[in-house]
This record gives sequence, structure tokens and C-alpha cells, in this order.
Amino acid sequence: RHKEKLKERFPEGWSPPKKLSRPAMDGIRLMHAQHPEVFTTPVLAQQFKVSPEAIRRILKSKWEPTKVE
Repeated sequence: RHKEKLKERFPEGWSPPKKLSRPAMDGIRLMHAQHPEVFTTPVLAQQFKVSPEAIRRILKSKWEPTKVE
């Protein structure tokens, strides 16, 4: 159901208008890991001025760049 909703909301695929740097994404993950009750998805979205969907994807992602990348 979730994938169907995402396809409905983003027919061309996910392409956020604002992209965050790797250190910003790491900071989001760190803040949420240390205090998940304070740094919820809506709070982080408001602080970083991105959509809650972008925050949800950042928190869900486990990808780390290699040293070459």
C-alpha cells in the first residue's frame, strides 16, 4: 500500500527540490538516534526545511559512501 501511495504522490519518481549534504544527513540520523522522542520526523523536516518524506527516507537509508566515492 505504501509503494502505491508513493507512486500516486510522485508519478515521475522521487526527486526532492532541496538536497542535503552528507554531513547534514549524518546529523539528522544522529539527532534522531539520540533523542527520537524530541527529534521526530516532522520536527526534523521543519528544522532542515525539507519534506517529512525526505527525512523518512534519510532515516530509513543505511547506505554509506566508500572511500573512493
